[in-house]
Amino acid sequence: MNLMKSLVLSTALVAGIAGQAMAETNVVIAIESSVRTLNPHNASITLDMSVAGAAYEGLFKFNTKMEIQPNLATGYEVSEDGKTYTITLNKGIKFHDGTDFNAEAVKYNFEHEIKHKLRRASLLTNVKEFNVLADDKLEVVLKEPSNNFINSITHPSQGMISPAALEKYGEDIQSNPVGTGRFVFDKWTRGSSVAFTANENYWRGPVKVDGIEFRTVAEAGSQLAMLQSGQAQFISTVAPAMKKVIDASPKAENVRVPTIIGRWYSLNTQNEIFSDVRVRKALNYAFNKEAFAKVVYNGDAAPMTSPIPSDLETYAEQESYKYDLEKAKALLAEAGYADGFKAVLWSKNSTLSLRSAEFMQQQLEALNIELEIIPRDTASHYAAGDTLKDDPTRPVIFDAGWSSSTGTADWALRPIYQTGAGSNYALYSNPELDKLIAEGQITLDPARKQEVYGQIQEIAWNDAPVIYTTVDYRTVGKSKALKGVDFLPDGSISVGDVELVK
Repeated sequence: MNLMKSLVLSTALVAGIAGQAMAETNVVIAIESSVRTLNPHNASITLDMSVAGAAYEGLFKFNTKMEIQPNLATGYEVSEDGKTYTITLNKGIKFHDGTDFNAEAVKYNFEHEIKHKLRRASLLTNVKEFNVLADDKLEVVLKEPSNNFINSITHPSQGMISPAALEKYGEDIQSNPVGTGRFVFDKWTRGSSVAFTANENYWRGPVKVDGIEFRTVAEAGSQLAMLQSGQAQFISTVAPAMKKVIDASPKAENVRVPTIIGRWYSLNTQNEIFSDVRVRKALNYAFNKEAFAKVVYNGDAAPMTSPIPSDLETYAEQESYKYDLEKAKALLAEAGYADGFKAVLWSKNSTLSLRSAEFMQQQLEALNIELEIIPRDTASHYAAGDTLKDDPTRPVIFDAGWSSSTGTADWALRPIYQTGAGSNYALYSNPELDKLIAEGQITLDPARKQEVYGQIQEIAWNDAPVIYTTVDYRTVGKSKALKGVDFLPDGSISVGDVELVK
């Protein structure tokens, strides 16, 4: 077996530490929506994975530049044919319930995820078998070569869960997280907060705060008030008008992060109106993306120029849907909708999402399109999206977006555009694109990979199953005393070596 990639553990393993002295501090993170599940393997949104990430750790992790780092694993080897991965693990780690972390536990996690067809099992569809070679060594044999397998298992959904807890709780593991992380689950108040306490036996050494709490605060102004008063040390939403307030604070700061978060409005392509590509293109031409970025995001966004953000691998810029109302009207007339039509826009109820929906509503009024906005909290919004396939005739425009939390083009495209994919809220299907997506996963030749993903981007862009809008620049607010909590380019909140420094 040829060593193609090896990672060196940067932090020494410290096992068996008990009764650590904890600082009398708690960290509060204000998040914009409520949590739906604490089982990362079955989470549909990045936020849920972020909250669960306080208790769970994966084999590998991403740093703030989305570079892969060792975590529970120390490194890996991959065969020359790209089909066999051998992963080496740290020794002496235990889950919060005392269960040993080892290769058998990793195998159990992955096989459980696949067997129960959990939402993020699609990251593991290429796996043929798992073989335990030793307590600290797992062999993964793939069906086809892969150029992104380690990226896939570095996805924030792939936290390791105690096998004993999975056996004990079954589906209720979603409410009873048991991992290896710095924090142990304490309490989940539905719709309000999720609290964790410090893990007194954490394998890397003493945890520097007593606990951490994720508190649901949908309104951006309320989050700001919490940051200013010291009730929160990190806020996930900073509205444009709030930036100057935070800049003027001696104890808080804005952190602006370029992201790989693409945003769009999915068009139900199974509906009679949106099944016509001329209608879909008309809506793209009728949407002023530059104005949207300025008005809604105050410049903290840039128009999408491809189905994937420009910072992702294999990005290929496409011919822009420049704002052209006359072209949009002509396309609608050609499709038989010169007088417009009625549709519904399913939106999240956060401050930013509602402003976005209202902007969309105003834009489409120019085409005589009557758009009814139906807002829901984030969890209910995506639950409703999952029902679209049950009645695919509805003229629904669905507030959507995606971040490739594997850092790959595959995960930016496959979940959105592949026929039947879990986040394909446009119910879009193109057999040619499906074949290219399958090829893109297995090709080991960089030039061919670039070519394949370039073709996928071109097809998806021209078919326009969504109204492409923007790529985020995300601004979060934090206490200057807070260390170890970061907002990553994929939109996740990373909970690391948390500390409050005086």
